Amino acid sequence: MRLFLACLCLTAAVAKADPQLAGTYKGIIWSVGDDAPGTTMLAVAADGTITGRYDYLDGFTPAKGTITDCRFADPILTCQWNDAYGSGALVVRFDAARTSFTGSWYDWSIEGRHDQPEGGYTWTGRKTG
Repeated sequence: MRLFLACLCLTAAVAKADPQLAGTYKGIIWSVGDDAPGTTMLAVAADGTITGRYDYLDGFTPAKGTITDCRFADPILTCQWNDAYGSGALVVRFDAARTSFTGSWYDWSIEGRHDQPEGGYTWTGRKTG
């Protein structure tokens, strides 16, 4: 029984990311005290590795960044964001159809846990392509 449980746990931990996560998502990325229009692009490699990039308006200035070090535990995607203003955690929850997500980005200014889709600064997206 112990061996079965250990195998079951290992199988869940190494599950590949859903290829349906790949695509372009239009939504909101909170910036400079406001909900700014943003675009998130995600790619899923054959080995399940998820990477991406994003762009948004920082006030009136276009900004862009990268998304790396992603882990997917259905339906939660946890990654690292990085741009000219800093870096931190990105945690979003996908809908069952993988057509949209809602979540949060975190940086050093937010105290407490940085591993939940709720509690940080807004980051959303709806698939466009």
